[in-house]
Amino acid sequence: MPKRERGDAVRLDSFLDIMTCLVGVLILVIMLTGIDAAQIEVLIPTPLGHRTDLKPIYIECRDGMLYRIPFEELRNKVTEALNEISEEAGGDVAKIIQLLPEKRVKGEYYELDLTYALSGQFGLLPVPGKEGYRLTSVTQETPQKWFGRILAGIDPKKEMITFLVRDDSYAVFKRARALAWQKKVEVAYELLDRRDVIRFGFGGELVLAQ
Repeated sequence: MPKRERGDAVRLDSFLDIMTCLVGVLILVIMLTGIDAAQIEVLIPTPLGHRTDLKPIYIECRDGMLYRIPFEELRNKVTEALNEISEEAGGDVAKIIQLLPEKRVKGEYYELDLTYALSGQFGLLPVPGKEGYRLTSVTQETPQKWFGRILAGIDPKKEMITFLVRDDSYAVFKRARALAWQKKVEVAYELLDRRDVIRFGFGGELVLAQ
């Protein structure tokens, strides 16, 4: 039987090399896809402050606790304080500017900073040593407890909650938000740095730091 010429043999070395490279690339792609999939977090978006016809109830999350901001009460205190300053200054603008930082006005949890008054605003500073509400459990919060009473008194068709969340209190915010969602209460939030002063306009709008 005649032998085949060496040149007639089919060489598969190059083909096998290409196949090996392709398989290696596919394995690498599968591994990277698996790693990325394991790191994906499912995020439920929460709206930030937005325009709405609902009346906001402001709650600050600070030091791992909740503080309700009684806006109407504080605005009335500001108005009263500004009237007193105006009478004392006798209409002298320079005197008014001098008296604004000297006037001390306090609520239960907040002290009012009147230095923003010339721009139609007032600031809130925390009263040192005053502790808020520690919401430690979603399942144990009842309508008889502090936050439970707030939720029970909200009309979801007319009111909503706006959380002002300090960067050290995201955990308590998530617990409070979960309870609000259970009650079908609309929620918005604003993130604040630890040093940010909470500022409001006299019409009730929240003024964010720029």
